Amino acid sequence: MANRLSENLSIIYVLKPGDLEAGASGDSINMGKLHSVTFILQFAALTGDAVLTLKSGATDGVETTSESFRYRVADAAQASALADNFAAWTIASTLTLTAATYQNKTLIVEIDSAVLTAGQPWLTLVLSAAASALNAAVLAIGE
Repeated sequence: MANRLSENLSIIYVLKPGDLEAGASGDSINMGKLHSVTFILQFAALTGDAVLTLKSGATDGVETTSESFRYRVADAAQASALADNFAAWTIASTLTLTAATYQNKTLIVEIDSAVLTAGQPWLTLVLSAAASALNAAVLAIGE
């Protein structure tokens, strides 16, 4: 019997679904145990813009340095024909989650452990406060 995907990768519950308009930091991930991580963000109603950053730190929960990452967003909202197609990869160290662009879409964010600041193996996804609703859920898959 072949190995299942979930037996070969780490699946990490980062942020529970809900309205994160006050801002939120996800569970920190020890990148010293992974080659890379892919965050999957699923957005619902968004009525304010927030900023997404990935911050590394020396220990669990410490957010010291903003790291550069790759991201791409779905071409269309959930349930649309193009919801499973994604735009080209872009590199950034911060990403403004403009409500008109990200509402009801999936966002993929990736980072390799080799690019983290030396001595800071812990990685935390951080969402700033939004002016209004920021309904999302975040899951990560580590390799």
